[in-house]
Amino acid sequence: MKLTKDNITALETRERVLFINSLSGFKSANLVGTADALQRSNLSIVSSVVHLGANPPLLGMVMRPHTLSRGTLENILDGGFYTLNHIHEDIYQQAHQTSARYPEDVSEFDEVGFTEQWEEGLDAPFVKESRIKMGMKFREKHTLGINGTEFVIGEIISIEMADELIAEDSFVSLEKAGTVAVSILDTYHSTNTLASLSYTKPEDKLTVLNRDNVTSLSITDNREAPHSSPECVLVIAASGGIGEAYCKSVLTQFPDIQLIRMARDVEKLTPLTADVLDIEVDLSDDDSIDNAISALPKDPPIDWAFIASGWLHDEQMKPEKTYRNLTRKQFLYSYNINAVGPAIFISRLLAKVDKKHPLKIGVLSARVGSVSDNRLGGWHSYRASKSALHMLIKNIAIECNNTRKSFIIVGLQPGTTDTALSAPFQKNLTAAQLQTPQFTAEHLIRVMSVLEKEDSGKLFDFEGFPFQP
Repeated sequence: MKLTKDNITALETRERVLFINSLSGFKSANLVGTADALQRSNLSIVSSVVHLGANPPLLGMVMRPHTLSRGTLENILDGGFYTLNHIHEDIYQQAHQTSARYPEDVSEFDEVGFTEQWEEGLDAPFVKESRIKMGMKFREKHTLGINGTEFVIGEIISIEMADELIAEDSFVSLEKAGTVAVSILDTYHSTNTLASLSYTKPEDKLTVLNRDNVTSLSITDNREAPHSSPECVLVIAASGGIGEAYCKSVLTQFPDIQLIRMARDVEKLTPLTADVLDIEVDLSDDDSIDNAISALPKDPPIDWAFIASGWLHDEQMKPEKTYRNLTRKQFLYSYNINAVGPAIFISRLLAKVDKKHPLKIGVLSARVGSVSDNRLGGWHSYRASKSALHMLIKNIAIECNNTRKSFIIVGLQPGTTDTALSAPFQKNLTAAQLQTPQFTAEHLIRVMSVLEKEDSGKLFDFEGFPFQP
């Protein structure tokens, strides 16, 4: 095909936009966070960010003509600050949704499910979920006479990313961060590094740079699963959405294992054709826990234990949106199910199994239990009980570090999964934000399979990324 200017002009508007936009190649994908004078947040996606210089560190971006109300540009010009947040593979669908035209009084953060992260001295919100974040100070705006687009120049005044993404020569591995590229207006691409090449001079031979010391933050990305598989897997709370899916998925992946399922009511467990032993247990009752532990067979020894229990609400008690709703009853119940029960069970299990036998324990947790990550508040008893669980996981890991050389215990964050626990809070979620139990289970099994001794006491999400308590 060969087109002339007349051919291009004759194309329908939509066709011409897609066609011409494709020709510039892959572009960066960023979310621009801004706020107005009342700190009402705005979030928009841009694919035009370019590097302008390193001293001072400047980035430019092209924005649409300043003829209609554009919240992002107005906020940048009025407030003088904005943020740039890389889009990675796990959030690109949510990020794309920010391109919808929401009313001016509606925050895209709320509509697509992103978390605002505010930092002192910068009057614009970061996207908490982004792995590479930059705080920007507005410097210049230039209107391009040829088509009226605005070229906005900003200076980088803060950067947040994990140390593991930065090589010794200060190269930042966007691939390890999972940063995506975009073509035209709606097509997203993951990347594959071909090589890093040396700075060229006429008299020098081209060489390939070695930057192998840059590793992904995700343990599932940078580790190979061991060739050996577990022989015996114990799943507690196996009748719940994630617990049931975990049982099915672990049997699919390791069909020859001995599976032991525990549930408060074994009659509610889905019948399986594999080698399965079902045992009743109530994590809120010490005698029930003791009886369940006594019912465990000695052979084969347990290799993995996955505790999938968790409580957020029931018909009588709902998550507390304010401190005014706090009750002793709900606190005690939440702590009993989410922290005390799992801890007592683990203590009894460790007394039962051989100290020398390798044992991995994964306990279902929640990112909302992270004190350092808490920026929204609310859900008081649930958050606090999960924080307590995180402390107990760490304590047990420390205590067992010397006495049980082959013991690993971690907290596992499942992500927003379509279960009874999350059902009342799914109304504003897009399909991309809601995981199936099978998807979650498969990812958690992958995390369990690559755990190493150094991971004990830590918290990981379903993709293998660590997060702080």
